[in-house]
Amino acid sequence: MSKILLLNSGLKHAQAFVDPFLKRLEVHLSSKENCVDVRSAENFDERTFFEYDQVVFLFSIALDSIPSSTLEIFQKLENQSKNHTEIYALIACDEYEPEKCNLSKKIIQKWCHRENLHFKGTLKIGSVLFIMKSASKFVVSNYIKSFASAILKHESIDSQVTMLTDKIFMKMANKYWNKEIQRKHKEKIKKLKHEKGE
Repeated sequence: MSKILLLNSGLKHAQAFVDPFLKRLEVHLSSKENCVDVRSAENFDERTFFEYDQVVFLFSIALDSIPSSTLEIFQKLENQSKNHTEIYALIACDEYEPEKCNLSKKIIQKWCHRENLHFKGTLKIGSVLFIMKSASKFVVSNYIKSFASAILKHESIDSQVTMLTDKIFMKMANKYWNKEIQRKHKEKIKKLKHEKGE
């Protein structure tokens, strides 16, 4: 039986972006043979980290870099006694290109190497904010299933997915920003009317 930890290690305000992926991954990993625990950066106890056979870090990034909350976890774990824990990561970014997650992947790889942990791979997801509101989330579901399968088989994996095409991404982005502009315009008019006493 494997003990697996799914650790939503992103910043508190950004954890909601990866929660749907975490829940789907949990479904695929849960079975009679496996014990799956879910924790966030806030309720994580570093003393129990190395009781798990496999740990999956899940987080979204901004400006290509790993979140400070994940780095804090790394720091807390540096003085703990180690075992042969396998490390995986699901990294999401709001940019179209999942390659924006590569720097975070390299940081995790380097940390694992330094701590003598087994880095087994990543699933990188681009366009995460748009994917959550589009048909693309079904495509992502297949990638999550493959990611879970690799974890269960203790296999290495390096996978990535984004919106289906550049054209779809641009269409969704334009639609989103047009809505935002209209909303801000309405708020501005309402504020002006309030200030004039209308």
